[in-house]
Amino acid sequence: MISLFLTFYPLFTTAKMSDEAFSELRTKISTASRKSPLAGIVKVDELMVHHSLSLVPAQRIRLLYLKSWYQINADRIKEAMNTLAQARLLAREIEEPGILYSYYSISASAFSNVELYELALENNLKAYEEAPLLQSTEFIHQTENNIGHIYLKLGLLDEAQNYFQRFYESALALNQPSQQSTGLNNLGEAAFLKGELDKALDLHTQALVIRQTHGYEYHESWSLYNLGRVYIKREDYQRGEKYLKQAIDNWRKQNAVSKTIQPKLELAKAYIQQQRTDEAINMLKEVVDIGYQYQQFSALQEALMLQSKLTRKEGLLADALIALDKYNLVAKKFTQKQASIGLAYMVSQTELQTKETALKQLEQQHQLTLSMARAQQQRDFILLISAVIIILISSFFLYRLNKRKHQLQTLVEQLEATQDKLIESEKMRAMTTLVSGMAHQLNTPLGLVITANSTLQAQVNTLTTQFSEQTLTQKKLADFIGGSTELLALSQNNTEKAADLIQRFKMMSSKLQISELSTFTLVPFLEDNIASLVKIHKHAFSSHVNGADIEITNYKSVLLKVITQLVENSVKHGFGNTVTPRIDVQIVHIDDNKVVIHYKDNGSGIPKTKHKQVFDPFYTTRLGEGSLGLGLNIIYNSVVHIMKGDVECTDDSEGAHFVISIPVNVQRTSLVDSSDSAQL
Repeated sequence: MISLFLTFYPLFTTAKMSDEAFSELRTKISTASRKSPLAGIVKVDELMVHHSLSLVPAQRIRLLYLKSWYQINADRIKEAMNTLAQARLLAREIEEPGILYSYYSISASAFSNVELYELALENNLKAYEEAPLLQSTEFIHQTENNIGHIYLKLGLLDEAQNYFQRFYESALALNQPSQQSTGLNNLGEAAFLKGELDKALDLHTQALVIRQTHGYEYHESWSLYNLGRVYIKREDYQRGEKYLKQAIDNWRKQNAVSKTIQPKLELAKAYIQQQRTDEAINMLKEVVDIGYQYQQFSALQEALMLQSKLTRKEGLLADALIALDKYNLVAKKFTQKQASIGLAYMVSQTELQTKETALKQLEQQHQLTLSMARAQQQRDFILLISAVIIILISSFFLYRLNKRKHQLQTLVEQLEATQDKLIESEKMRAMTTLVSGMAHQLNTPLGLVITANSTLQAQVNTLTTQFSEQTLTQKKLADFIGGSTELLALSQNNTEKAADLIQRFKMMSSKLQISELSTFTLVPFLEDNIASLVKIHKHAFSSHVNGADIEITNYKSVLLKVITQLVENSVKHGFGNTVTPRIDVQIVHIDDNKVVIHYKDNGSGIPKTKHKQVFDPFYTTRLGEGSLGLGLNIIYNSVVHIMKGDVECTDDSEGAHFVISIPVNVQRTSLVDSSDSAQL
C-alpha cells in the first residue's frame, strides 16, 4: 500500500482540475475497483470518454496510470504496457519534474509480476533517477527498497542487502515504524537466503514485534511466514508449522487468499521432510488449486514438481506423470507469457520512439511556422501604422466628445443650482404657509379677547363716571357685574383656545418633548392603549392588533401620541358615514433593526392625489369645523425626527392606510447615524 501511494502521489499533487471535482472521479473509480480490477478499468475508460473535453493532459496521465495499475492486477500485462506507452507520450506535453517516475515504477511492477526481473530492475533504476526530482526523500528510499527486491529475486544478495539497509536506516531517521518493520523483514529475507539463520531469526522477530505493537496485521503475516521458513530450515518443525499456519489464518481473515500459497508450499515441504506424506499431498493439492486460480506460476510449477516426485516415490506413477505433464504445460505457458510480454514491451517501446520522432518532426514544423510568422510581422507593421492613424482620428473625435461632455457637465451644474434655488423657494413657501396658517388660526380667538377687553374697559369707565357723579344705581351695578362676567368668560375661553393652538403648533417642531427610552413589547402595548382609546371616544368602533410579538427599544410615549393622533384622525375624518367602524393594526418584523406598523381603518379613506399633502401643516378638509390640520404633521415629526423612522400614506380600497417604519433599537440607529456623520 505504501508503494502504491508513493507511486501515485506525485501525480495527484499536480492536478489542474479542482480538488473537489477530481476527488469525485477518484472516488467513483475506487468504488468500482473494489469489485474487481476489471471493474476499475471499465470505470476509468467510461470517465475518460465522458470528460474527454475537460481533462487536461496531466489529469489524463493520472487516469492512464490508474488504468495500467488495474490492468496489471487483472493479469493484463500487454494492455498495461500499451496504456503506459500512451501515458508516456502524453507526458511530453507536461513540463513537470519527475512526471515519468510513476511510469517507470508501474512498469517495474508489471515486469516483476511476470518474473521478468531484468526488465523490472531496468525500470526501477530509471525510476530511481526520477525520484530526486520530486523533492521528497520518501520516493528515493521506497525505490531503493523496490530495487533491493529485484536484486533478491536475481540472487544478488549483497546488492539487495545494501539497498535494504539504506531503506531501513532512512525509516529509523524519519521515525516510521511501518517502514522500519518492512526494512527488517527484507534484511531478514536476504540473511535467510545467505544461510545466516540466526541473524534472519533475530531480524524477523524484531519486525514481528513492531508490526504487532502498531497493529499492522496484514504485514504481520509476512513476518510470521518468514519466521516459519527460518524454523523449518533449522528443522524446528513444530515452531515452523505454528508460524506458517498463523500466517495462513491471518491472510484468510483479510481475504488475501492468493498470499497463502507461499506458506502452504513451505508446509508441504516440511511435511515431506517429516515423512507426513498424506498431509503433504493434500497441502500440495491446495497449493496447485490456488496457483491455477490466481496465476501464481512459480509456486504452481514448484508444487507440481513436488507433487510428481512425491507420487512417484509412493508408487503412483500415473499421478506422477500427470503432475509432470501439468508442470511442463505450466512452464511452457509461463515462458510463452514472459516472451510475449517482453516482445510486447519491445514493440511498445519501438512504437513510442517512432511517435516521439514524429512529434519531434512536428516540433520542427512548428519552428518553421514560427519563422514564417516572423515574416508576417513585417506585414503587421503596415497594419500597425494604419492602426496609429485610426487612433489619431479616434483621438480627435474623443477630444470633441470630451469637449461636449464638459459643456454638458456645465449645464448639469447650472441645473443643480436652479434646483437648489427651487428648493429654497419651496422652503420659503412652506414657511409662508406655516406663518399665515398660524396667524389665521390665532386671529379669531385673539380678536375676541381684544373685543371683550375693550368692551369691559368701556363699561368700567362708565361705571367709574356714574360712581363719581353719584348716579350709580343698584340695577346699573348688577348689569355691570353680569356683563363683565360674560366678557371675562369670553376672554378666558378664547385665551385658552389661543394657548392650545400655540401648544399644538409647538408640537410640530422636530424638537418635540422626548420621553425617556424604554424597552417594551409592541403587540400588548398597542392592544392596551388602543382599547383605552376605544373607551374614551364616544364614537364606538372595534379594533384588532396582530403580527410579530417583538420587543423594541424606543420612545414609548411618543409612539402612544402617534397612535392617539391616528385614532383621532379616523374618528373625526373617517367614520362619519361608516356603519361598523373598525381599526386594524398589523406588525411586521422586517430585519434585525426594523419593524413596520400598518394602521388601517374602514372609513371614508384619503384620495390618492392627497397622500403627499396630508402631512403638511394646516392641511385639512374640515378647516371651518374646528380642525387645525396639525395632527398628521405632528405624527410625521414624531416618527421621523424622534423615533428615527418613516411614515407614509398608502393606497387602500377599504379606507385610510398608514405605514410606520421604526427601528427595533433606536439607540443602534443613532450610533450608525453618528458614525456616518463622522465619516462625512
